[in-house]
Amino acid sequence: MGAVLMSSKINKDDINKTTIPIILCSLTPRLNKIIDDSHYYELSLNKLLAEALVKKDISDRPQSVTDEIMKIIASIHETVILTDYEMLFDPRYKMDVIRLFYEISRRAKILVKWCGTINDNRLEYATPAHKDFHTYNIQDYDIICVI
Repeated sequence: MGAVLMSSKINKDDINKTTIPIILCSLTPRLNKIIDDSHYYELSLNKLLAEALVKKDISDRPQSVTDEIMKIIASIHETVILTDYEMLFDPRYKMDVIRLFYEISRRAKILVKWCGTINDNRLEYATPAHKDFHTYNIQDYDIICVI
């Protein structure tokens, strides 16, 4: 299902037509220019999500994460480039972050600046020595990863 594309093979029209999440694993100058010229809304998620979750009881926070993210996304009426979302990997949330990106893409066009690495058709966040380590097989998701 998932695909890995070279940044030289993708253009503004491809990005605008795509209805699944585009995971940007590498930001070449050419790709940065496409993003800048397209005027996507940069959504720095951690702060907004933390502000919403702190209003909840501690025991309710893990099950409130997805709902709060969807409320934030619903308040933005343009294509989103998602940055600063590392808190989603917190093991207390037991979240499949890539699946969340897919769910967001069903409501809004989304590009994601990947904050981890890509190795052998796998997206990785952190390292196995860290409790927030996550790994995702790209083929298991309906996403496009741009390297």
